[in-house]
Amino acid sequence: MKWDDILITDWIYQNNIKNEQGLALDFHDHAFLFDIYEDQSPKLICYKAAQVGFTTMALLKSMWLAKTKGMDIIYTMPTADDIKTIVGGKSNRLITQNPILQEYVKDKDSIEQKQVGDNLIYFRGTWTERVALSVSSDLNIHDEEDRSKQQTVQQYASRLQHSKYKWEWHFSNPSVEGNGVSRYWSVSDQKHWFIKCSGCDKEQFMGWPDSIHIEKRCFVCKFCGKELSRDERRIGRWVKKYRNREYSGYWISLLMAPWITAEEIIKYYETKSIEYFTNFVLGLPYVGEGNQVTPDIIYRNCTPEINSQDRVVIGCDSGLKKHYVLGNKDGIFYAGIASDWSEIDSLLKKYERSIAVIDALPDLTEPRRLRERYPGRVFLCHYARDRKTYQIIRWGKREEAGNVNVDRNRGLQMVIDDFAEKKVPLQGTQDDWAEYASHWDTLYKIVEVDTLGVPQFKWESSSGLDHFCHATLYWRVGMDKFKNDGGKIFTGEPDMFPTASPILVGKDGDTILHQAINKSRLVLPERETDNDWRS
Repeated sequence: MKWDDILITDWIYQNNIKNEQGLALDFHDHAFLFDIYEDQSPKLICYKAAQVGFTTMALLKSMWLAKTKGMDIIYTMPTADDIKTIVGGKSNRLITQNPILQEYVKDKDSIEQKQVGDNLIYFRGTWTERVALSVSSDLNIHDEEDRSKQQTVQQYASRLQHSKYKWEWHFSNPSVEGNGVSRYWSVSDQKHWFIKCSGCDKEQFMGWPDSIHIEKRCFVCKFCGKELSRDERRIGRWVKKYRNREYSGYWISLLMAPWITAEEIIKYYETKSIEYFTNFVLGLPYVGEGNQVTPDIIYRNCTPEINSQDRVVIGCDSGLKKHYVLGNKDGIFYAGIASDWSEIDSLLKKYERSIAVIDALPDLTEPRRLRERYPGRVFLCHYARDRKTYQIIRWGKREEAGNVNVDRNRGLQMVIDDFAEKKVPLQGTQDDWAEYASHWDTLYKIVEVDTLGVPQFKWESSSGLDHFCHATLYWRVGMDKFKNDGGKIFTGEPDMFPTASPILVGKDGDTILHQAINKSRLVLPERETDNDWRS
């Protein structure tokens, strides 16, 4: 597809465009971006993994469109700080490294807007509604949409009303179903990147875990099992799943990136939460394990193996009674209830190499005394969502070194996922863990819309007896300090690679493959069959 007389990719090559580091842009490994560069659809959406070059592509393409198509453009990121980072760290450096872009942007050049030829690119955040009401636009580009304020993103559409173009681009690492870019995916043509195996000559798109041989640590053909070379992964074509859809849609995962090895993908799975892996590696929305935590999910982790009780982490939920769990890289070996803080103190003395993560509330006094008595070993845990970096666990630094912030609901989901995948061995029998499992059995999941208009799942307790659940989350937070020691929770490989996955049919008749690790939790595009959807 051509833009006037020249392809955008030709424009990049002919003008020797360089990236923000000053190196010539070599899109040899970014073949999957070519068609997106040249796509002239009025509405575009992309599910994408992290660090695939999409933002650099969007910035270059926006400058080219402003110059050659005479478009005024609004480029949004979640916050004003994000705008400073992308303009200072990417856009300005792209311009500095490229004389042709310096010619394009030679008049008004600031953090909030750049004049390209006779037109303007406005860089805006989404945290206040006011920013969406000040300028007009021909193209709105929403970068990291899933981390943006949803109501403000929607208000930006009003800025297109005067335009003859009315273009919209939506792209992000997806978060959960129903939020951000996932709202547009179902009305897009859902393009997948198909490659061809030189062994069996069959086309396929890369998927987890079918396209990776775990033992050999390599990418393989889904059909014949032959190891796929870097070039085989690089050379491919975009194929529409549906014709005549409103949005031009693309799905980019790290499995498609030739510079990423199978070893790295497996490492991400082993060391990151399943939510992180789904969003930032697979580039897909996260679903999560079930709406309830049945005793079976807990009991499947019971083991007769004796725990070493070395490098112990104590997770403690404070209150009138102190519910605590003891565990390490080999799993959890004890769950108990203390009547006063002296018992927790005794545990810290008994396990000399231990650390403790304790609920910062409601007791404001004794946990802080323990932190002062055992500096560097006792940490107070605060429940707080991270709206900016989207981390689940954030350790305090300097004066906050004895604190740790945790996203309550995503943290509980992470622990539940670990149990579901049998990655938290429990020393003993089901009878030993019956009371412990009863606390998890009270949990159920609901969905609420937060102040930013983003649907958020929330774990509630039917009875309030969920103290061991929170104690376990605090233990899991403490384990984050020792993750380099390995252990099953970070490197375990349970029965997690099914050879077949159930097919579910959505409300609109679309077929969706729930292909997941252990139980179905990752919403993936449907897998190809002999009667696949390729045109």
